[in-house]
Order: sequence, then C-alpha cells, then structure tokens
Amino acid sequence: MKYIKIILLFISLGSLSSCYFFKAMKYKKYPLEKLDEFPTVKFQRSETPFKFFQGSIQKSVKEELDSMLLGSNRYAFLVIRNDSIIYEFYNHKITDTSLIHSFSVAKSYVSTMVAMAKEEGKIKSLNEPITNYLPELLDRDVRFKNITIQHVLDMRSGIKSSENYYNPFSDVLRLGFGKNVNGKALRISIEKEPNQKFEYKSVNTQLLGMIVERATKVKLQDYYYEKLHKPLQLEHDATWIYDDEKHKSLRAFCCMNLTARDYAKFGRLFLNKGNWQGKQLVSKEWVETNLNLENRKATDGYKNQWWSNVSFKKFKDSIAMQKFVLNNPAIVSVKRMFTLNYSGRQPLKEVDTENKFWGVTYYKDGIHAQGLIGQYIYISPLKNTIIVILSNTLNPDLPLKNGGLESIEKLLESEL
Repeated sequence: MKYIKIILLFISLGSLSSCYFFKAMKYKKYPLEKLDEFPTVKFQRSETPFKFFQGSIQKSVKEELDSMLLGSNRYAFLVIRNDSIIYEFYNHKITDTSLIHSFSVAKSYVSTMVAMAKEEGKIKSLNEPITNYLPELLDRDVRFKNITIQHVLDMRSGIKSSENYYNPFSDVLRLGFGKNVNGKALRISIEKEPNQKFEYKSVNTQLLGMIVERATKVKLQDYYYEKLHKPLQLEHDATWIYDDEKHKSLRAFCCMNLTARDYAKFGRLFLNKGNWQGKQLVSKEWVETNLNLENRKATDGYKNQWWSNVSFKKFKDSIAMQKFVLNNPAIVSVKRMFTLNYSGRQPLKEVDTENKFWGVTYYKDGIHAQGLIGQYIYISPLKNTIIVILSNTLNPDLPLKNGGLESIEKLLESEL
C-alpha cells in the first residue's frame, strides 16, 4: 500500500498543468538570468523618452550607501528627488538598461488601470459586485455577488486562496507557473464574508485584470500599453509574462519587467497626483485617496493595491509618546518594550531589563508598490522623492550587509 501511494503521488505530479510543480521548484530562487525562459509580451520603448536630470548626494552618504549595497542582494537602488537622480547603484552585472522583474509591484499598475477604466465610464462604480463583470462566479457561489471591486482592490474580498510562496502546491504558485491563469483564477471559492479583514492574496489582482479586460473589451496588455506604457515615455523596451501561447493572458498579479529608471516613472506619476507632463492620466482624486492617512489606516495600511510607508519611533518619556500619538492620525501600534543586555553567560531572569522604552509604529508620509524578494517603488510627497529598490532576497548567496532597509532609510533621512 505504501508503494502504491508513492506511485500515485508521482502520477499526480506528472499530471499537473504544464508540470507547473517542476517549474516552481526550478525557479524557486527566481534567478534573474532565467526570466528570459518565460513567454512575454514585449512593449516598445518611446520614441521621445522622458529622462530624469542628474543630481548629487553628499559624498559621505553616497559612500556609506555604497558600502551597504556592494555585493548585497540589491540589484538596483535609485533615489530621485525633484526629478533629479541623486543616487544610483547597480550590482551583479545589472545596469541602468537591465530589465528587472517586478513581482507584485505590478499590482499597483493593475489597480491604476482599474481607476482609469472607471474614469472612462467603462467600470460604473468600484462598489459594483465583481459578478457584473465575472458572472460565471455566480455558478460557483451566489455569495460572490456580495464582493465588490473595492473589496478586491483592498484585499478584503474573503476569497479562499493559499498565498504560500514556499509550497509548490499553493494556489499562488499555480497562478504563477500554470497555464490558463484566468481559468485558474475563476476556480476560486469563498472563505468568509467580504470586508472582515485584510488578507493579501494575489488572485484578487488577477480578477482585477480580468475585470479591466471585460469592461474595456481589450486585452490587459493592450490597455496597459495605451494607458501607461506609452504615455510614461519609457526609455527602454519592457516585457510582461503571460501564461501560455493559447491564452496569452498576462499574469496580472506580478511579472512585469522594466528598468529601474522606468519603474521610477510610475512613481513620478503618483508623486505628481496622476499628472504626466501636463496630461492627467489618472485622476488626482484617485491618487489622493491612496495617499490619505486615514483611508490607509481604515484598511490596515493597504489601499487600492498600494502599501503604506511605515515608520517606528522610540520614546523613553511616556508624556512625549502620548503627545506624539495624539497628534498622529495613523498610529498602528503602541508597545511597552525593553532591550535585553544579554551576554549569553547569565540566566535570562538575571538579565538587566531596565532599559525600557515605548515603541510606536505608525503610517507615515507616502506609499509604495511592493513585490516579493525585495522590489519597491516608494514615493514621498513631502520630500518630492521616489526610491526604487530591486532585489533578490531569496538568494542565500546574496546577503544584505550592514543591516536592512531600516538602516538605509535612516541614512537617507539624514540627507533628504
């Protein structure tokens, strides 16, 4: 019986759609040089590309950033302030012309296309049920009519889907490596009522991509090209991975490939409240909705497929802490904490715990698009700054030296 079970397991593995299991195992470290092995839609660079100015940063800050990044898991690191590149760094044969995978940074692009389709009148309202555009879901469960586009945008849909990047049998890896990605997205079920809690699930974004296609009656790649790629005057050709030759449906929840500078242009669009060189590509109201601190707090820091910029502050004085909390509209948590001065020689109960402080976590100025393995597009309206970080944090051979993003952020704060 034991051997029969083993044989059946291998038969089931071999029958998986396009052997997605084996693809997931092969690409589990997401090596950059392997991205060319996936089928992609190609987008041509602009004949009149927009280019940022060249600026500078303090020499001491540049040298310290260089020391943190050299040999690390950061492929590219770009800081733009007032439309000027003040810091630019590349690792491991990456250059300013290299296409780098976005992972879930693409989600913020897709939500922007949802907003554009709504502003065109193709989508009537974000409070519409998703079944107005995906009626076949009603055949699976009539409760799908209770899920709105806004629920899906905020990852509060209540849809059941496993988001485990380390389990090759998870739903998200089926979406990422299997054929007919839209067909898989439609085979979902409901786990709970919508709007109960934030639960990050990539299938939500795949559904949004389908809604844009159904509403506009054009393929998502064509809508993206006309509404974002071409207007943003990209300097280099770009690609977006699709599922298979039969369907050619974009993996909407991930899988764009652009250069660091071209990713920054999307950040610039939001930094300028949806305006690009005098043309309003997406409404100012949409951008401000995403930037609003109270909106972000109400949806657990995730609004319309954008993450909130988060910071942490220590207070020794409880009065100063309370004053800060009262004057901050977007506090995430307040915790009483202490630092252990543990040498490894004395029992834990004898460790001095007098070094106590209050730790306050809060949503701060700005938002960011974020992707698996360390991909980010940060925008800070107060400092008129864009930061693009493109990494491979799953590669154990590429450590991040001298601390994480918190150390880098503190260093940049001193300059910006």
